[in-house]
Amino acid sequence: MVGTLAAFAPAGLAAAQVTTVETLPPAVDADGRTADERIDQVVVLLRILGAVLVVGTAGYWWRTRPATVERLAAAEPVLDEWTGSTEVVG
Repeated sequence: MVGTLAAFAPAGLAAAQVTTVETLPPAVDADGRTADERIDQVVVLLRILGAVLVVGTAGYWWRTRPATVERLAAAEPVLDEWTGSTEVVG
């Protein structure tokens, strides 16, 4: 049994070798941009989207903060049920 393992061991190791073909991505894409330029473009796009999100959030907060809502509610025209006229309160 040991003799059989010793006899076939070198052949078994040689048969276990696998050849691989490494493929490299093209250095330049169809538009002539390198991988670094494409990554930079994605980073710039993400920064722009982040800035838009921050500005939108700040604008939403500014319009809906309690002081603004209370001021707008106080300035709404009130319909006088007795005379039928409207006036701005506040």
